Amino acid sequence: PQNSEENIFVKKIVRVFELAQGIGNVQFTLFMDLRQQQLFLAQANKYPDLNIKLVCGYDGEGERVLAVIYPDYIDFDNISLPLVILRTKLTDNNLSHKDFLGAAMSLKIDREYIGDIIVNEKEAFIICHKNVSDILIEELTSVKHSSTNFEIWDKPLVYKKEYSETRTSTVASLRADSVVAAVLNKSRSEAVKLIKQGNVKVNQMDILHADFEIFDNDI
Repeated sequence: PQNSEENIFVKKIVRVFELAQGIGNVQFTLFMDLRQQQLFLAQANKYPDLNIKLVCGYDGEGERVLAVIYPDYIDFDNISLPLVILRTKLTDNNLSHKDFLGAAMSLKIDREYIGDIIVNEKEAFIICHKNVSDILIEELTSVKHSSTNFEIWDKPLVYKKEYSETRTSTVASLRADSVVAAVLNKSRSEAVKLIKQGNVKVNQMDILHADFEIFDNDI
C-alpha cells in the first residue's frame, strides 16, 4: 500500500478473506479498479485454500471487477452474483462514459458500487451492485439534458475494449504531466491541458492534477 486510503482498502480485503476462511461460505468484494485488484491479488496469495473469481458482469475484459471468494466444496456456477446490468436507450449519441458516471455519483452512490459503464451510439449499460440498482433505475432519469430510462438487462452482454497501444519512454520525473508529455510526444503545457480536461486516467481513475505521482506498475 502506498497511502492511507490503500491501507484501509487492504484491511477491508483481509477481513473478507478471514470471513471466507473462518465461516466457510461465499464472500464478495465490491467493485475494484486496477490498482485495487493488484492489492487484492497480493493478499489472495496468503489464502491458497480459497478459490477466487474476478467478474465484471459481461463477456469481455472488465476494467472494474468484483471478487468472489469461496471454498472448494461450493460450485461457482451455483453462486448468485450480487451484480446487475442496467440498460437505457439513448437519444443523444454525444453522451460519454464520464457523463453517466457523473450522473450516478450525483446520487451519492459510492464509486465501489459501480462497475464498468459501456456507452455506444444507441444505448448505455451500467454494471452495478444489486444494492444500488433500484436507486439507479428510479432516480437516474436524465444525463445532462437527455432523458434516460434504465431497466434491468437480463440478456448476455458482450463488449470488447477499444484498441490500445503500448509505448516506451524515458522520463526525468514520474509526475503525470511529464509522463503524458513523453508518451504522447507533446509539450509539458499540452500535457497539463489534457490532464485538467479529464482526459488522463491512472489505474482507471481520472486525474486532474499535473503533479500527480505515478508509481511502478500503474496503468
